[in-house]
Amino acid sequence: MIVLKIGSALISSDENLSDKLIKSLTAQINDFIKKGMNFVIVTSGAISQGQKILNINQKPIELESLQALAAIGQQQLMGMYERSFQDYNLLTAQVLLTHADMNDMQRHSNAKATIEKILSMNVIPIINENDVVATDEIKLGDNDALAAMVSNLLDADLMIILTNQQGLYDKNPDLNNDAVLIKKCNIKDIDINKYDSNSKSDVGTGGFKTKLQAVKIASASGTDTIVASGFEKNILIKIINQEDIGTYFKSD
Repeated sequence: MIVLKIGSALISSDENLSDKLIKSLTAQINDFIKKGMNFVIVTSGAISQGQKILNINQKPIELESLQALAAIGQQQLMGMYERSFQDYNLLTAQVLLTHADMNDMQRHSNAKATIEKILSMNVIPIINENDVVATDEIKLGDNDALAAMVSNLLDADLMIILTNQQGLYDKNPDLNNDAVLIKKCNIKDIDINKYDSNSKSDVGTGGFKTKLQAVKIASASGTDTIVASGFEKNILIKIINQEDIGTYFKSD
């Protein structure tokens, strides 16, 4: 079982590029599904899609505006995945969750049963946070934590977080030309508090700090994580084939 998290920075690049990226990812996923692998996708991007629809260039800061944009953009976001997977005769199912769903025993159990049933029907779950009713998540998480919670929920073997960075660096690569990519590490060896939660794209809500927090959550249930660039050609093939790419976090 692989949980694939696709960040806002990838979905919200220019429209032609984001469509091309999703088509590339779905083609790779299709190849692995044929080999018997299960994929669950956790996607961001509803708010930015809402911005596109309404021609809003500056992302608002008011919670109600963000929630309204999420409601407007969610259908278009799901349509991008649906059309792309249809090229391979694969069906998708929209699943909207919040952190509260994951923290309530009954709702947690229901979500697990539903997602597992969707997978048993050979349908791909596309999960997003229910931003229309969520509050803390829409301000803080960019779905990183949700992807980790879903990984725990489904006992995933691997969580893949695709972003606009190559992986974890020893220092901020945007500010330091000598920053070195860390190829492999254990989350227990990292002081997460040293990382700046404000280091993020204009369209995302989480920086690398939220990704490290997600890695820690996922590792608690034995899920390994790879953080890599979604702009890398054939990124999923390279990851599954265990090529030296991105940053690999071994679970505890």
